Amino acid sequence: MDTIQFSVHEFMTLMGILNEQERDGDGVPKTSVWHKWKKRYQDLDKDLEKLDMMDRADMLFDGKVKFEDVPREDIQEVLGLVQDHIKHEQSLIEEHHPDADPDEVEIWQTLHARLETSLEWDG
Repeated sequence: MDTIQFSVHEFMTLMGILNEQERDGDGVPKTSVWHKWKKRYQDLDKDLEKLDMMDRADMLFDGKVKFEDVPREDIQEVLGLVQDHIKHEQSLIEEHHPDADPDEVEIWQTLHARLETSLEWDG
């Protein structure tokens, strides 16, 4: 078990991916972090909606979301989501998509490295 800390941006993006899977009928496993962290995601989404654009941006990139005693399986699930998201961001760059942003790739690669380190420490 370990502690995981995300920026609000990272957390909302990852939970947004799971939310889309659930909404599109793909579903998520009963053991998914989606079910464990859904309430936090929904509350944070409501809080973000109340903010003006500048305050929302500050919260997304400066705010933190922290979870204590996260089991190894949950960290592995999040790591898989991060890997998929890195591939998505890299494909945007390769396609010269207007939303492509090399800084996003760097943000997600840094999170990926933190999660891998966490798994290594956890044994």
